[in-house]
Amino acid sequence: MLKPNFLLTKKVSIDIIRQTQGSYINGDWVEGTETTVPTEVNIQPLKDSEILLLPESERTKEWYKLYSAEELRTAKEGTGGYGADEFIWQGDRYRVMKARNFAMGTLDHFRAFAARIPLTPN
Repeated sequence: MLKPNFLLTKKVSIDIIRQTQGSYINGDWVEGTETTVPTEVNIQPLKDSEILLLPESERTKEWYKLYSAEELRTAKEGTGGYGADEFIWQGDRYRVMKARNFAMGTLDHFRAFAARIPLTPN
């Protein structure tokens, strides 16, 4: 499997904050632990035309598109599930809202859309 180097578009290093699955211990829920995974990504703001495709309630959020050779993941429900990846970019914390794995056999990569986590309740 070939991994893209993003030589033409460049890449930056960020730390992906990944939460492990929580569990019940003696009948009490205990949240999973957070680990950081250093990852290199190409990060770009969404185009205006891409923002218009989002639901109207999501258009006011700050959105970025990430391309990475390493896994980027959204929340997975149920047994064996986990929380969505998060990262800090330019002082703000973002959550991966949508991720796709392009596993074509050549230049396999992930594309993800991330939105800034609100600082105040919605």
